[in-house]
Amino acid sequence: MKRLASLRSRLLVLVLVAVLPAFALTLYTHLEHRRAAVAVAHEEALRIARIAASEQNDVLQGARQLAFTLAQLPAVRALDATACRPLLAELLSRTPGYVNISVAAPAGEVVCSAVPPPGPISLRDREYFQRALTTRDIAMSGYLIGRISRKAAIAIAYPAVEARGTVSAVVVIGLDLRSLNHLAADAQLPQGSTLLVIDQAGVILARYPQGDDWVGKQVADASLAQAMLARRGEGTAAGVGLDGVPRLYGLKRLSATPDAGEVYLVVGIPRSVALAGSTRALIRNLVLLGLVVVGALVAARMVAERLVLRRTEALTAATKRLAAGDLGARTGLAGDDSELGQLARSFDEMAEAVEQRTAERARAAAELVRSERMAALGRLAAGVAHELRNPLAVIAGRIEILRLQMAPGQAPTFDVLTRSLTQFEEAAERMRRIMEGLSTYSKPAKPDPTPLDLGELLRATSEVLAYEARKHEVRIVVQVPPGLPRVVGDRSALMQVFVNLATNAVQAMVDTSSGQLTLKAYETDGRGAPIVAEVTDTGPGISPDALAQIWAPFYTTKAEGTGIGLSIVRSLVKQQSGATITVDSRLGVGTTFRLTMPTIDARPSAS
Repeated sequence: MKRLASLRSRLLVLVLVAVLPAFALTLYTHLEHRRAAVAVAHEEALRIARIAASEQNDVLQGARQLAFTLAQLPAVRALDATACRPLLAELLSRTPGYVNISVAAPAGEVVCSAVPPPGPISLRDREYFQRALTTRDIAMSGYLIGRISRKAAIAIAYPAVEARGTVSAVVVIGLDLRSLNHLAADAQLPQGSTLLVIDQAGVILARYPQGDDWVGKQVADASLAQAMLARRGEGTAAGVGLDGVPRLYGLKRLSATPDAGEVYLVVGIPRSVALAGSTRALIRNLVLLGLVVVGALVAARMVAERLVLRRTEALTAATKRLAAGDLGARTGLAGDDSELGQLARSFDEMAEAVEQRTAERARAAAELVRSERMAALGRLAAGVAHELRNPLAVIAGRIEILRLQMAPGQAPTFDVLTRSLTQFEEAAERMRRIMEGLSTYSKPAKPDPTPLDLGELLRATSEVLAYEARKHEVRIVVQVPPGLPRVVGDRSALMQVFVNLATNAVQAMVDTSSGQLTLKAYETDGRGAPIVAEVTDTGPGISPDALAQIWAPFYTTKAEGTGIGLSIVRSLVKQQSGATITVDSRLGVGTTFRLTMPTIDARPSAS
């Protein structure tokens, strides 16, 4: 299921990859909208700044005209405080936006004022006042606090110049910076926006909203000051205000006269407000695209489940069944014309071919085993026939002795009869064991597990191979303790295992003198422990390279061998429940094959 889950995940990942360009396009569009929104906000801020600057310039121009007009009055030129004070007070009451109107002598002393002064006031130290005297023209101050009005203001000074060029009086009008509020209200600024008047030093002269809290402070953003210096007229900038809010700025320069000092009107729109529409559009588009992606994933999962995964599951299940040994496993997708259906048909054809070839191979293997068995039986038959001659010769000899003692008038003695019967019994028992071993070996290979004694099978093996061993001068030693627990196995198969191993051992010792074949059975450790049967020779041993391949079919180191004997041995051992076989070999010492089987008591119950 992990592979299927992986395939399902990969299909979903494929869908996600397919929609990635849509996400990328959405983000690209958002970035373009943001750039456009920033440009629009800059233009809007600059537009409002132009409008506000135009109105403010009108105010400045009106103040200049008023100052020029007052400078022409005889009472002002004559510094007649009694005549001009009521006039100035009346004008101040009728012209909102001014904090004070006053007239000062060229020496700086204020002669008359619309707002009564608290005492003698001098403007001699004011820079704008000295500039008006020097230039004989209008001069505008920066941000200041009026000495008479005690209010934040911008002062405009205009000199009354006589015909001979001397200055007889200076008219000073203080512009109320709070008048900026109505400009901001009329401009209908976006929420969170600010409108500022800033001098060339970066000092805030007026601010909307909360002007009193900010007037006199230095602008925090250096980029704004740099923009003011670089544009020299109007322009846009972006930065962070004193309140920590990122804003997009439009700025326009104000000036009463070219030499009156630079003052800028700045409109700032919060970046978040300017980009709010773009951000909302991004969220909306992402939500819609997310819904589309979810729908696509659900649809892809359903389609994949129906068109791909079910077929894949059928193909996987058939593959696992075939791998587990079920050669009849088929996908059941023969009528499917899709690519997976074609793959399934190819698999079914392969499985059918494997089933046929496996059956053919099984038949060939069975025939090969039978041929090997018959060939080995033929080889054993000659030895068995020779072995039977000895007990038959004994029987024939004893019969001849009895016949001679049974001449007319004579009878064999009791001692002779007893010895003859004993020899008859031994000869018959020997022939029985030989024939039983041969019969066990030659039984059909149909599995028939029964309780049996491994020691008995080892003794039968020694009887069957006695002639072959003597012929090659090999001594057979059988070591079986009495009372050996029985095991459950197929007698014929195990007999074939022992005969094959013993035959190989005898043939391995052909070139050695006084070789020994040891057939040994023992219980490993206590009651219920496995029984071990060993076939050991004193032959030349098996090399490590050959030892790793001896169980492989058709592998042999003998020129006349078929190479399937040990492969058959291993196959027969696997057919015995709980049986294992191992081999140990040392060059120049010999080889031991070790068969281990559980006893009857140690076998699991049938339930």
